[in-house]
Amino acid sequence: MINPRPADSTSTESDDEPTARIAAALERSATALRIVAAIGVLGVLRWAQVVVIPVTLSVLISYALEPLIKMLGGWRIRRAAAVPLLIITLLCGTGLAAFELQGFVNQLPTAAHAVATAIQQGWRKPGTMAKFQEAARELENAARSPRKRTNDGVASVRVEEPTFKWSDWLVSGSRNVAQFAAQMFAVVCLTFYLLSAGDLYRRKLVRLVPTFTGKKVTVEILGEIDNQIERVLLARVGISVITGVAVWIAFRFIGLEDALVWGVLAAILFAIPFAGPTLLVTAAAVAAFVQFGSLGMAGLITAVGIGIGAVEGNLLTPWLMSRAGEMNAVAVFVSLLFWGWLWGAWGLLLALPITAAAKVVCEKVPALHTCGELLKR
Repeated sequence: MINPRPADSTSTESDDEPTARIAAALERSATALRIVAAIGVLGVLRWAQVVVIPVTLSVLISYALEPLIKMLGGWRIRRAAAVPLLIITLLCGTGLAAFELQGFVNQLPTAAHAVATAIQQGWRKPGTMAKFQEAARELENAARSPRKRTNDGVASVRVEEPTFKWSDWLVSGSRNVAQFAAQMFAVVCLTFYLLSAGDLYRRKLVRLVPTFTGKKVTVEILGEIDNQIERVLLARVGISVITGVAVWIAFRFIGLEDALVWGVLAAILFAIPFAGPTLLVTAAAVAAFVQFGSLGMAGLITAVGIGIGAVEGNLLTPWLMSRAGEMNAVAVFVSLLFWGWLWGAWGLLLALPITAAAKVVCEKVPALHTCGELLKR
């Protein structure tokens, strides 16, 4: 009896090679599609930011106000009455605060003019600054080309349009103000509708998931997102309180009047990236000059404000937000850079809640575990 020859292992390996090549090609195609999809999503987010930013801000505000609605519900006030009551109260409080600050804002042009006059007088005094100005004027005169004259001895004249037109600036400013007002109106309306709806859209989202396992995971994701955003908002409140106390103590030690008011303003304005701290430091410097009549004191206030802002933005915020959102400090800092690049100041304001929600989704979805591992502590 003749024994059959054993199958050659080389034939099996040769059969596996095409399969491996096809699998590798499919994996590369899937990776390329993911990259293209990510780039497309970024493009849509940047292009549609006029719509996406108000929607995201409204969702975040509704998360922040939901505990107050539940508290009013505990006082037997129904949601249909609690939501408009809370919205109207907040709008009235904001309007009252703006009215109280109107007198101070009206004094800023006069104070700024006084500061500018003092700076000009300081520059006119003989000293290092005057020497630098004289040298700059000499270089400018040397760089100017002599005026060309025609054959008849008449100097050629060139009419130059001014590089800055007040009319263009006013038109651009009015457009920006109108756009901002329209966005804020949309945010107020959408926040009202979200708070009035309660958990309606959450239940709709769960019903859209076809499988029971998917429904369970969706409920877990939504609950964890609620917890993450709540912790992030509490951390933001804590950062504002710490910043306000630091500004109050520093300005009171220096001797600036109304130090407590400046502390409250710092707690509010420092939550607005870049624009808020810049506005506070500038206004405080002007107030210091008006009070003390010294550019040195105005410079001291400016240095203190910039120092507190640097500590708050580069150390305190990344550290507390990383602990609140259970994210590492590198991920927090990179998220601030990324969303700031994508949406500017609004991106910096919304970066951490968005990143915290994204981390929850990445941790619950198996295909995104790698991104979740990079974000968590």
